[in-house]
Amino acid sequence: MKRLNIAIAMMFVSIVLFTVSAQAGAVSGKLTMLRVHDVGTKYGPETDQIDVEVVVRLNTTPDWAYGFQLRNDDNRPVRQAMLDLLRDAFNHNWTVTLEYNVDPGKKNAVIFRVILKK
Repeated sequence: MKRLNIAIAMMFVSIVLFTVSAQAGAVSGKLTMLRVHDVGTKYGPETDQIDVEVVVRLNTTPDWAYGFQLRNDDNRPVRQAMLDLLRDAFNHNWTVTLEYNVDPGKKNAVIFRVILKK
């Protein structure tokens, strides 16, 4: 009976491990880095990579990086506008708010919204 319970518990743990999804979050701060690079070069170490072309870092979370794709697809106009806002914020030292998705335990996140406030 114990072996059956252990096997069932192991199957349950395996299922839970594969169903954990990205968590949404938000952070505000001033940009300390704005990077744009070629498609497919990714950002971050192998264990915490994001497949993005635009990457930023903020003064409030120096160990984290946030980015988004800038590809020729249906999202291009919005993503180009996000890059333009980030460039303005970088050039003028404005505070931005980034809304993002990140996998649990990771520090490289994917941005889905950029906000500037007065």
